Amino acid sequence: MADKKFTSPSGVITSPELSADYNQAPVFDKIRVGDLGVYFVDGLKTRYIPYDCAERVFIRLQEVRGKLCCGMTTFLYSRLVFVSGGKEILCLPTENEKAMDDALALIAQKAPGLAIGVEETA
Repeated sequence: MADKKFTSPSGVITSPELSADYNQAPVFDKIRVGDLGVYFVDGLKTRYIPYDCAERVFIRLQEVRGKLCCGMTTFLYSRLVFVSGGKEILCLPTENEKAMDDALALIAQKAPGLAIGVEETA
């Protein structure tokens, strides 16, 4: 069986180790958290963000006011954000806040050197 192709920030990778990691990785809504990195489907590609590629990971909560036929309502979106070089390299939205919290907790376990949460400013 052919190995799966993954699109990483450095290009397309085909590796038996990545395929095995992807297949065993727990699924949290739209993402899989593996031992080597985070995987998610983007269109027809499977994206891979290795832990050593990011410097910080955090969750951003976004409220969106929606206008409906019968009035207004507020939708809450969680976004899992990866930062590298001071720039966001991934901002993955979902409506499942608990899944993102669980994914972030597992990322913190799998990559203890990775900064988790928003940066404290003086």
